[in-house]
Amino acid sequence: MHSNNISRFGIVGTGFSGTATLVHLVKQLVASKLDCRNIEIVTFEQRGDNGPGHPYCSEELLPTHLCNNQTYMMALFDNDFFDWLCERQHWLAQRFPHLIKVTHPALEDITVWQPDQDAFYPRALFGVYLKERFNQYCQLAKENGVKIHHYNNCKVLDGLPTKSGFELHFCQHEHSAVKQLEFDKVLLATGHWNSLNKAQYDERVLMSPYPHSALKNWFSQQLETQPVYGKRIAIKGMGPSGIDAILSLVDSGKFEQDPQGNVVAFTPDKSTRSLNVYAISRCGFFPAVRDRRIEHSFNYLTEDTFFDLEKKLGKRLALDDILHLIDEELKDASQGRIGWQEVAVPPFESALEKLKFDATLPQDNALIHAVLLRVRRMKFYRYLSADEKQRYDANLDTHFIRTAVPIPLLNAQKLIALFNAGILTSCQLGYGNKQGVTISANQISISCNQVCEPLIADGLIMAAGQSFDLKLHPDPFIQALIKRGELQPHQEVNYQTGGIRLQGHESYKVMRWDPITQQHQVSPYLSSFGVLTRYWQNERNFAAAFVEAAQSVAHNWVDYIYKKTTAQQRNTDQTKVHA
Repeated sequence: MHSNNISRFGIVGTGFSGTATLVHLVKQLVASKLDCRNIEIVTFEQRGDNGPGHPYCSEELLPTHLCNNQTYMMALFDNDFFDWLCERQHWLAQRFPHLIKVTHPALEDITVWQPDQDAFYPRALFGVYLKERFNQYCQLAKENGVKIHHYNNCKVLDGLPTKSGFELHFCQHEHSAVKQLEFDKVLLATGHWNSLNKAQYDERVLMSPYPHSALKNWFSQQLETQPVYGKRIAIKGMGPSGIDAILSLVDSGKFEQDPQGNVVAFTPDKSTRSLNVYAISRCGFFPAVRDRRIEHSFNYLTEDTFFDLEKKLGKRLALDDILHLIDEELKDASQGRIGWQEVAVPPFESALEKLKFDATLPQDNALIHAVLLRVRRMKFYRYLSADEKQRYDANLDTHFIRTAVPIPLLNAQKLIALFNAGILTSCQLGYGNKQGVTISANQISISCNQVCEPLIADGLIMAAGQSFDLKLHPDPFIQALIKRGELQPHQEVNYQTGGIRLQGHESYKVMRWDPITQQHQVSPYLSSFGVLTRYWQNERNFAAAFVEAAQSVAHNWVDYIYKKTTAQQRNTDQTKVHA
């Protein structure tokens, strides 16, 4: 137990979500008139550093692993990432020139580098930003009297409600004693998770392209048994993680660039000369290529919220109505060249053909991105029926994600160079192909829509999107909370949308099962946002949504302190009166 005078808050996971929450909690505490000396913040993180988390950890990445969005779209608040680049540009140029040169290859003198709001910088550089801001706001909190404690290289094992709070059980080392701490509020910011069962696969299969060091070691082991025809590696997933896997495999080779910094060719080395990489996915295409942003005036998707759009049109909008509005908006903006059909079924024979097209017309993709991002930010998914949600998840979300999560032009040029070098091949599995990849004791077989004969691979890297089925969550902590009823899967009618159930569409408070009343109730202790929660993958997987959620959680926690402090003051005053 802890003193009733102390308000203790726990943040489980200090990646982007946890860091954003800490930053906004500190900002709001400093702006308040509260006595911060009675406030304690405790963080838990499996890694040694706080801030970068899984996606932006420099130890797990190569410099060529770029952010999926431009600088202006990524920050803990406002335009802070760009502001930080400008503040720290001389220090960054001295300390991390390799991370800057990746994005600005034509820059000969790194000392004259000027940050670019429209540029795609390495994820490792964004990780440096997160780490600095985390430490900066921890220091600010301490200067204002807040007590800060960090548990790194730490695993949270269990959690349960008590009479006065929520108790977390954790240990910092595998054989260390289990500790307990009780909290007023806890945020679950556990981030992405791998639902694959490693026990089902042998050493030919790599569960994830991260960290890069693990992929490098795995690939080296594969090369030890290299057959005479070379090494054939399949990568399941053609999104950003799949592209990172490709670039990791060919890292020992060299991309050739022209004086303007455009990639024009790839020169293999000994280990990549006989390498064949199969990029495979259901759709068979890489994400859209996007360069500079565009300004677009909407004529059909004219409202900021889905509710306002329905009100203006005077009817409930079904899923097909939404697709029709997207189609109308795209056709209107492109003079009829682009519609929803071109998004859902790209009119190209191969991924290479689409990459070449995208590389010459990135503005088209910028337009598609602007339209689809607006629809996603309307949060239309929540208004669909259970049947429509199931249809969207199964068949349509992939098209939104492929457009909403773009790839930089630089990466597109590298992929084209790998195709031209004969190293890279793409394969479309198709949406009805349940057994697209078959793994037997003798071979890994890939059935493609475009060819009759299956492709045969020697190794397979899993880089596809994650499952949101809570039964597959590998973390014992999350499973313990589910088993105890502190977390509940979200379900609508007979369809589980995935993730945990929250109090409402705009709340981040967790719903729990009360064994006494046999009813669902709002947890007085737990909050969560990010990929663990329902709808996140469909509505909010962009940086601004994380910031909005962090601000909301921080506001609720500060409001809780106000109410707790007021109640304590009232009790003190009553005691004085009776005395």
